[in-house]
Formats: sequence, C-alpha cells, structure tokens
Amino acid sequence: MAEILMASPIIGVGIMILDMNENVLLGLRVKSGEEVSWCFPGGKIDIGETFEQSAVRETFEETGLELDLKGMQVFTMFIDRAASYTNTTVGLMYKLNDSLLKETVQVTEPDIFQKWDWFSLSNLPCNLFPQTEAMLNIWKDEPLSSQWVRYLIKS
Repeated sequence: MAEILMASPIIGVGIMILDMNENVLLGLRVKSGEEVSWCFPGGKIDIGETFEQSAVRETFEETGLELDLKGMQVFTMFIDRAASYTNTTVGLMYKLNDSLLKETVQVTEPDIFQKWDWFSLSNLPCNLFPQTEAMLNIWKDEPLSSQWVRYLIKS
C-alpha cells in the first residue's frame, strides 16, 4: 500500500508594525525560490511560544528591532485554503511610541530581505506577500479572496 505523505500544519505570525504616522514596516523579501515581494516581519511559532513571544522574537531576528511583549496585540487569524497543507497565520499589531526605534531597523537576514521601508497604508507597494496582503485587507476592512478563511479576534 502506498504511503501518503502529508506536510505538517504550520502556524505562523505576521507582525504589522505601525509608526506614529500610521506608516507600516515592510521588508523586500528576496528569498531564493520565491517571487520577490514586500512583507511584514514574521515566521513560524516555536514550540512553547505564545503568539506574542513569537512575534517579538521574529521581529528581532529579521529587523533587529526590540519590541515590548506587552505592546503586541493579536487582531486576526486566518487560514490559506489554497495551500497544500494547513497554513494558519496569526496577525499581530504593534504601535511604535518612540520614533527613535525606527532608526534601529536593519537588514539582519540578507539572504531573505534586501531592505526594510515604511509605507503609508494608502500607498502600499503592489507586490505584497500573500499573507501580508491578507492581513492588510483585514486591517483596512477590505474584502478577502475565497483563498482565505478569516477568524475575528475580539479585544
């Protein structure tokens, strides 16, 4: 009998960081084997981490930005139904309250990110990473394609 191999489910976090002017931090993702796109900091949750702990860790690993765990706020969760495995993303938001923190953002993983930049929510680049685009649509209360199943988070 042939064995069916199935990918393990993935739970990841995406972190929408807003500055004092409601600009959002996006990284130009140039990871080998993927289409070049702009995305939020994020990644897979490690065993034993909370969503917030994972978000703080991933943000630091990818940008060098040290964020306060207490400032992380989960605002959505969604599933990519088009993926060949269960791919769940938890969207978190962090509002910077110190403009000097913006100056600490750096490229720490040059094999994945070419640069980081700040964008107005009304003037975003076109080539967004799919999960980032879904998070932004949810944040701006815009429709999602049928690829995504969204779960509301009540605060």
